[in-house]
Amino acid sequence: MLPWFAWIAIIAIVVFGLTQIVSMATGRPLPWGSDSEEEIEALRKRLKKLEKEHKGELEGPAIPTKAEENMSAEDRWRLDMLEARLEELEQRRRDDRDTKDDGGS
Repeated sequence: MLPWFAWIAIIAIVVFGLTQIVSMATGRPLPWGSDSEEEIEALRKRLKKLEKEHKGELEGPAIPTKAEENMSAEDRWRLDMLEARLEELEQRRRDDRDTKDDGGS
């Protein structure tokens, strides 16, 4: 047999679960829930403010150039590897310069 305080906790959990189920089934928020109406209204005001600042003009998606369309995955991979190799060589060159200049100390 469970102690009396365990029964209180079990009943509270069951009641909470039932209220959540009823809330989801009806689609209405619980009275103690978040102030969703106020949040929605605040978001609407923010959206109107942003639309006024940008005059409703949003940038469309960038259209790829013909060269970008024709570049295959293998070409992109090669280009990435060459760029990485170039960065590595530049880094080595900088490191070599730093070690050569250290001779006076």
